Amino acid sequence: MIRVKYLGDKRFSAEARGHKVMTDQPTEKGGTDTAMTPPELLVSSLGACIGIYVTQYLKQTGIDPSGTTVEVKYETAAEPLRIGRMHATVEVPAGIPENRRAAVHKVAEHCLIHQTLCAEPDMVIEIA
Repeated sequence: MIRVKYLGDKRFSAEARGHKVMTDQPTEKGGTDTAMTPPELLVSSLGACIGIYVTQYLKQTGIDPSGTTVEVKYETAAEPLRIGRMHATVEVPAGIPENRRAAVHKVAEHCLIHQTLCAEPDMVIEIA
């Protein structure tokens, strides 16, 4: 379970297993810009998940994953307001041998967050 707590203004903390992550809004949206926004946090989760899956695969195939980065850009869409597009770029500084590129791509697409976003999970919002 993740518990999200209001901290004032536009700031929240999310806590899971004793770890905390903060969110805020930029100053132009009334926040104090002390942390990522919730959409940035969601997109970060996708990048981190892809990174975990890709680096595990690279290690298993004997490729050094040091310096691997995942850059995720996103665009919003309207009606309803949402993240309409995410574009992830995985960079492996040691390079990916040509015969492994398709496999690395497939591994990235199989990360939990990517699969969750593609399958549109059931969501329930309850007011207690």
